[in-house]
Order: sequence, then structure tokens, then C-alpha cells
Amino acid sequence: MKNVPLFALLLALPLAATAQTKTTTTAKTSTSPAAAKPGTEQVTEVTEDLDPATGKVIRRTTRTTTVPAGTAARTGTTIINPSTSPTETVATGAASDTAVSNFFRERTTVARLTSPQLLDAYTRFLDKVREDRRGWSSADWARAATVLSSLNGRYEQLRSTYTLDDKLTIRGVQGEFQALRTARQISGQVSDKL
Repeated sequence: MKNVPLFALLLALPLAATAQTKTTTTAKTSTSPAAAKPGTEQVTEVTEDLDPATGKVIRRTTRTTTVPAGTAARTGTTIINPSTSPTETVATGAASDTAVSNFFRERTTVARLTSPQLLDAYTRFLDKVREDRRGWSSADWARAATVLSSLNGRYEQLRSTYTLDDKLTIRGVQGEFQALRTARQISGQVSDKL
């Protein structure tokens, strides 16, 4: 816990206690004339905050952006047919091992991480986010979120092997990432209004 500042833990505890976040991204090829240029598609990111006790959605946020056609599939999203209803889609929110390796700039296979290695990966993840976040675009934040989602998936498999201190460290990393990402989103929204 020596790498996570006290303020991050204090911020993360209420966040971890009240909700967990699941991000689902789908892409839809645009057919409406009001949409972007030909050769683009709209990508909709749905973020759901879940009650950890019941697993029910307590808040849902939807954001739609326009990207060049075919780029959404490379980032781990699911392409859906415009005639398909959004409730029929299944999206992936976790990054591939290649994406995780690119993020850490070293070969990483998430499914093979041991408990200590995963704890170290969380620490390195947050260090990288802190260092690089100032120059990040929305796409960079989304990539980082998919990497965190991959780490979280492995954490769920290994959760019983961690001590309470380790679990608090991991929750602190998750909470600080969400706080940094939200602060960036709010900052972007405010500067767009000015």
C-alpha cells in the first residue's frame, strides 16, 4: 500500500463501496444523413455503475462518438447491424493480451498473472496513468479503461488469495483511475462550454 496515497484510498473507499463500473461499447454504422461523413461509424459507450451487493444497475451513462469505419472493431468493441436492437448486442470491455502488453510496453499475459504479479500490474498501471494522462485523448482513456477491465477480470479470479490490505490497494487503484478519468471528462466538458 506504500504506492497509493492516503487521499486516493479515502476517495476510493466510498466509490468501491457504492458501485462498480462496467463499460460496454458498441459501434453502429451510421445511415442517418445527420450523422458523420461516409466511411465513418458511430461508437456508443455505455457505462453502468453496479451495486456491488446486488449487481443491479444504479446509473447508466451513454456517450456516442464518430470514428473512422473499422477502427471500433480493432479496439475490442462489437459491431452491430443498424437494424439490430442494442439489447441484442454483446460487447467486450476487456483488452486483449496484445493491448495490455502495448500499454505496459512489455509482454503480459493477464490470464497467467499470479497474485503478486497482478498486484504489481495494478501499481504499474496507475503509475503509467499518472505519468501519461495529461496528453491523453478520449481514445487513450478508453484504452486504459479496457486494460483496467482486463486486470479486474483476473482479480475476480484471484480475489480469495488477497489479504484485506491488498484488496484495499486494488480498490484504491480502481477508484483513483475512475476519479482521474471523471475529472478529465468534466474538464473537457467545461472547456467545451467556454
